[in-house]
Amino acid sequence: MNDKTTILVVDDNEDLLETFAMILKRRGYDVQTACDGVGAVDKFKEHNFDVTLMDVVMPEMNGVDAFKKIKEIQPDASIILMTAYSDEELVKSAVDEGVTTIIQKPIRIDSLIKLINDTAGNEPILMVDDDTIYQTLRQTSLVRK
Repeated sequence: MNDKTTILVVDDNEDLLETFAMILKRRGYDVQTACDGVGAVDKFKEHNFDVTLMDVVMPEMNGVDAFKKIKEIQPDASIILMTAYSDEELVKSAVDEGVTTIIQKPIRIDSLIKLINDTAGNEPILMVDDDTIYQTLRQTSLVRK
């Protein structure tokens, strides 16, 4: 059993893709890569990932369209879209569909690591209380949207 956080990095810029993969692997993550949206969708047909970092602007299939197809395969997928520039309507459609977050390039590595950890942080929480109303309220507030 693999306890490492699994990350899929998707970007058509091969240098950036390799750099992200190298940095994340050195930080202890299990990392796979894809160079376009089609490749990302194919990877999701074979694996589930804790977090996906995906560029918005890519050839063949942009990140937003790939995000939508991935959500059909894995509805609870945590996908972070990355963009240096993009069509506002395209990005708005991703937000409307429930993308985890959108970050602007260039990306500070320390901020990215924190975001990955926060996004993948689905550790179980044990809550003990004999007040069922309190339990219900607490549980509702702890559920990730």
